[in-house]
Parts: sequence; structure tokens; C-alpha cells
Amino acid sequence: MAGSISLPLTIHFGLYPVANISIGTPPQPFNLRIDTGSSELWLPSRHSDICKYSDCSVNGAFDERKSETSISDDFNEEFRIHNGDNSDYTGILIQDVLTIGDGTVEDATFGLVYNAKGNPGSPGDGYNSKGTWGLSFDKAQSDQNAHPYTGVLELMVEQGLIERRAYSLWMNSREEAAGHIVFGGVDPTRYDPPLTGLPMVDMLDSNSMSYLTVQLTSLVCNNCDGKSEVREESVRHAILDSGSAGIILPAKIAEKVLKDFGAITDPLFGWPLVKCDLARADASYDFHFAGQFGPKISIPISDMIRPHIPGLLFANADEACFLAVKKHGEAMLILGTTFLRSTYIVAHLDSKMIAIAQAKEGSHTFDPEVIEITGDTIPGVDTIMASIEQAKATAAAGPPRDTYADPGDDSWAFPNDYFAGKVTHNALQAAFTPPPKPMY
Repeated sequence: MAGSISLPLTIHFGLYPVANISIGTPPQPFNLRIDTGSSELWLPSRHSDICKYSDCSVNGAFDERKSETSISDDFNEEFRIHNGDNSDYTGILIQDVLTIGDGTVEDATFGLVYNAKGNPGSPGDGYNSKGTWGLSFDKAQSDQNAHPYTGVLELMVEQGLIERRAYSLWMNSREEAAGHIVFGGVDPTRYDPPLTGLPMVDMLDSNSMSYLTVQLTSLVCNNCDGKSEVREESVRHAILDSGSAGIILPAKIAEKVLKDFGAITDPLFGWPLVKCDLARADASYDFHFAGQFGPKISIPISDMIRPHIPGLLFANADEACFLAVKKHGEAMLILGTTFLRSTYIVAHLDSKMIAIAQAKEGSHTFDPEVIEITGDTIPGVDTIMASIEQAKATAAAGPPRDTYADPGDDSWAFPNDYFAGKVTHNALQAAFTPPPKPMY
């Protein structure tokens, strides 16, 4: 009888959800990034050049010769992943047993990576040595590999572990380093009602779903210059992507948000810089979905500013921090983990439905209370919002089209640990101000 499988997550660097699974017989343990913006499961081979650049002992590297159940000769097919940061991972397709929580998936196909180009990682950091478990539609994986194959999520349904291709993701607050993912179920203790259903949309007009895409219809800054101000009001296709760190916005919208923060850009860094003190400001951004009566997710300013890195200063010695907002073209809109840490999401791939709610902050304890997803509906959803045709009537122009190119897992451009210079410019005046620092 199908049920659900709950896995604890570790939030690495405060940004990326990572789950532990085992592969092979006897089991070999791995830390895998959970990525809602891709569809492949891949991991490094013990003999890969990834392990020359990163410490693969931290997250695991697969040795297929030590697994009694490993099959690779029957495939004889190359595996390839190309990310938006121009990194390439290549290897072969392989088949083996996966142990996911208390469940076992037989004959699972995944990529075993031998070569990495473009961004293989830094010596000893262990970061890029992690594999990835992509949880979007299988259409995304078949775009890059010649012969599509059954993804792990669908195998979990076929083999009776869960009833539907569905899961819920809770990343917890910024202060916590643990969350969880539930395959085949919803945990109502992890969100503040209501839980609202949103139909997924086909952003590429390709007649088949590729990504977890919903309609963002407005963006509002709360307590900007002491009031709420609309920063954008039009129908935009937004991808929910736990494999991306920040919030990627179309250029015109991003420029408005950067101006709110008084952010500056510097050629040394991939993300804008702001005064760290702004993280104490009582301000937030509201993301509204599916029109006037749709759900709202509120992201506090503090969650959009990354912690200070020692030595990163403005010319007047004010501490400089990275802002997790970036502009990309005229149509790109990706809501990465900066957004998802405040959001509880349920993805029902079979019904092409996303349910979202404001996430509750919780402890690091792993104690899910699961309601299983057994049909085409999502438990706890009271309202399902309108289709894209109806939503357009409550917003401005329809969404511009663009080709989706994932910025890549490694798009967060931290400076190295030895940066000791000062950023040339001071940040401009922001639209909100932090309270005075307490006196001790």
C-alpha cells in the first residue's frame, strides 16, 4: 500500500536544501541537493575529476564496482548536464537501488558524472562535489539527454512507495539549518493557512510542462518610505527553483528593487552590495500570485540580505553585504531559496498544481505530521485560483516570453576568504532605514 516518505533536510550555507540517501548494495551514503528547477538525479563517480577539485569524502562519491546491484553496460549512453553558469557535467547513465528514508527504489536510472568543466569547485570546499536530485518534470531531463528515462519520482509511484508524483518542501527560517521534504504528503504543522492551489503554467508554450511555474501578478514593498508601494503589477511566469540561491527578476523590476535598497554593483562580485545594517529594517516584500484575490507570500528584508563576510567594506568602512536579488534579461523570473525559505510549497506534478502558504518557523527537530496525497487534489487546499486566461483579466499585459536558462547551482558568487579590500562606492540612500543600533 502506498504511503509517504519523509526526509530531513540540512540547509547548506543557509541556502541549499540537502538530503541524505543511499545508493547501491551495500548502501553507499550521499548528500544530494534537492533541486525543484531540474529533473535529473546525478552524483559524482569516485573516479571523477570533480573529486580532484573538491573533497568528495564530505558528500560521497559513488563506486559502482563496489555495488552488487549496479548496472551500466546495458546503457552505453552518455549523460550530460549543462547549467546556466556554463558548467558542464558529463558521464554515463547507470542503474542501481536507491534507499530513500524508509523506502527502497529498485532499478533507478541516474547520471554518474566523471567530468566537470567550467565550475568544478574549490579545493576542499566539498560544495560542488554534491550530487543533485532534480524534482521537476521529466521533460526537463529529456531535453539534455538523447533517450528519456523514467525519473525517480515516477518510479516511487510505480513501485508503490507513494500514490502520486507529489511532494512538499519546507526549508524553515533563516536562523535554522534544518527542514524537511515529504514525498507523497503534506505536513499542515509547517505553514500558516490558507494553503492555496495555483495551476502550473507552461512558460514556453511547448504544450508540456517542464518546470514548477506559477503566475506572479504583483510585487509590493512594505514600509518603503513609510508606506506600501507597488513595484510591479503584471502577469509574470515565475519558476520555483530550490537549486537557485537568490531571486532573479526581469531587469526593469530588479532595478526598482535595487533602488529600494540603495544597492550598488561591483565588477568583483556577481550579486549587488548593500549596507548590512539594512537587514535590521522593519520592511518586507509581498509576492502576490494569480491576481487580486490570490495568495501572498511575505519575505522580510533580513532574509534578502546575506550575512556579512569579514573584510567586505564600503569606502567609509560600513560593512557591505550581498543582496539576494539579481536582474536577468527582460522576462526571467526565478524564485530561489531566498523566497522558498519563507514559503511552504506542495508540488503535485500529476495534477499540474502548486499549493503555497506562508511557512511557519520551526525548530530543527524532525517530527513531521503527514497527511498523505492519495488523489488528484492536495489535502488542506481550500481554494484553487484561476487559470492564466482568467488571471490576465485582473492584471496588466500578458507575460513576455523568454527561454529558461537555469543560472546554475553555483550562481552565488561569494568572494574568496582572503578579500581585504574596500568597495569603491558607498551605498545610496535606501527607501527604508534600520533602527539605531542598541547601546550596550
